Amino acid sequence: MAVAPVTAIPPTASGSSAPIPGILEAEQERSLAVLTAFKRFNPPTFVGDVKDPWLMEAWLSAMEALFEDIYTLKKDKVRLAAHYLEGLARSWWTRVKNGRSLDPATMTWEAFREILLMEYFPESDKRKIKEDFRKLRQGSRTVREYEREFSHMVNCVPGLVHGDRDREEVFERGLRPEIFKTVHALRLKTYEELLDRALWIERGNHCA
Repeated sequence: MAVAPVTAIPPTASGSSAPIPGILEAEQERSLAVLTAFKRFNPPTFVGDVKDPWLMEAWLSAMEALFEDIYTLKKDKVRLAAHYLEGLARSWWTRVKNGRSLDPATMTWEAFREILLMEYFPESDKRKIKEDFRKLRQGSRTVREYEREFSHMVNCVPGLVHGDRDREEVFERGLRPEIFKTVHALRLKTYEELLDRALWIERGNHCA
């Protein structure tokens, strides 16, 4: 009994198989539905008319919080965020898409965040934050206020801390002496545990 030959899918210029039309259409419909649903949450826009690292970090953080709240798939994050770039930021993104070194269709959120930081975070600002970070102490602030500024700096400048353990140790050293003494003796293993215990002590609970 003769077996019918299998029709091969012709390769594309890159050597990969051409997408099956039905699958491509289904993905386009899915992507449109995701964008439509995303718009209902009124995501913030980023204009990029001034190179202010704090504005950019605030926008990235707002997007990441929304992604987490609505369980956004990794493959959708860059496309959704890019939809909310406006003005000079939109022009910058157009140049990125037209370039040959990066493929926006496969770009990860981490890569998107990195190139945005490179574009909108001047080296002079990075150096200033690195200097301020080395001197950062809780002082008269609450633990939560100290943690907010600490995390803000860490998120803005990659490499300020190297891993979770380093983050924990640097944060601990900046706590007020009376809080540092207690948490240091506990030898806590994670940053989250350290923060929780520091907040607990601040509220007047000095027992381990």
